[in-house]
Parts: sequence; C-alpha cells; structure tokens
Amino acid sequence: MIRAIYIICEGQTEEEFVNGILRPYFNSHQIYDVRPILMTTSKGHKGGDVKYDRLKFNIDKLLKRETDILVTTFIDYFRLRNDFPKYDVAQEKQNKIQRVDFLEQALADAINNPRFIPYIQLHEFEGLLFAAKDGFEFLPDLKQTNLNKLLLAVEEKENPEELNDGELTAPSKRLEQLIPGFDKNKPFYGGLIAEVNTINVVLDRCLRFKTWVETLIEKVKE
Repeated sequence: MIRAIYIICEGQTEEEFVNGILRPYFNSHQIYDVRPILMTTSKGHKGGDVKYDRLKFNIDKLLKRETDILVTTFIDYFRLRNDFPKYDVAQEKQNKIQRVDFLEQALADAINNPRFIPYIQLHEFEGLLFAAKDGFEFLPDLKQTNLNKLLLAVEEKENPEELNDGELTAPSKRLEQLIPGFDKNKPFYGGLIAEVNTINVVLDRCLRFKTWVETLIEKVKE
C-alpha cells in the first residue's frame, strides 16, 4: 500500500506550487502525505540545473529507503540537459509533446521501478500560470499594456503548456519582462497566480499536467 508521494522538484517555484496548490488537491483525494523534494544539484545549492546522474541517485535512494512511497519528478523540458536517457533520439521527433513523452518513458525505463512515475513539464512550469486571466488581473500595479500582453498570452494556445520555449518568449521570460519583481521572487508570484487561478482551471487546460496528477492519484488508490 502506498502511503505517500515524493515529488522531486527542479526549483523553489515548483516546491512552493506543490506545497500550496498540489498538496491540498491531493488531500481532497485522501492522499495526505505529499512532499516536495528540492534535491541538491551542486555543492551547497539546491534546485536548478538538474543533472541526470544526480537525479537518478536521488530517485534510487528514495525508492530503496522507503518501500511504501511513490516517487515522481517535476522538472522542465526547457533547457533539459542532454545527459538524460535517449535525449538525442528524442530530438529527432518534430512534435514536442511526443518528444517529452518519449523522454519520460526513457527515464522510466532507466529507473525501472513501478513506484517511479516520471514527469517532465512541457515547456516549463511557468506555462501553467497562463491557464487563466484571474491571477494576472489580481496583481496590483501592473501597467495596462503589460497586463494586456499577459491576457493575450493566456489565449495564445488552447493548452498553455504549449506556449513556445524561445529564449525571449518562454513563459518565464514573459513573466519576468511584464511583472515587476517576478524574477526576484518567482516562488511567491508563481504560488499567488496559481492560487488565484485555482488548480481546477489548471487541470482543465493543461492536459499533460492533468494526466500526471490523475496517474499519481490512481497509483495510490490501487
């Protein structure tokens, strides 16, 4: 029987999202032990720049230490390192959703444990914040022109996870350019925007994210 979900997070923004948004949602499904794990990525530092060998070490350690947990990942495809399993093969796929699906399966095969469920966010976590207009409209002191650009981005894609991953137009870059102070306090703004938008709206629009969350719930209930 599975008693807990451990979510290895790429950074503090994802960690805040798990604590403030995902954990209460899992609680509503009678899953009460949900823990974000901000792993050490280099000496003295946690989060960011996820190296595959370090990620695998952390996954294996958790799975061996506790036999009644699910372990999953919450990392971005944007700027994913090329040391991940079958990374070069994945790049041959033109469809980016298929590319990320392929990378997830390659990661699952490499870990080879039924209690591990890989998840790679297309393109990056911040895409989830474009699920609704409410969170942006809630922010004080935004220039109207900046707000208008954010609201247009909400409608740019049917699934906001697909907002492009260009160096200047990735979701995180748009937020840094249009929301004063976002780059200095991403966990706060990310959590606030997601909370105002509500998890149900994110699940309705962000289909890969929804599949991941539902898969975790189903595995715990088995």
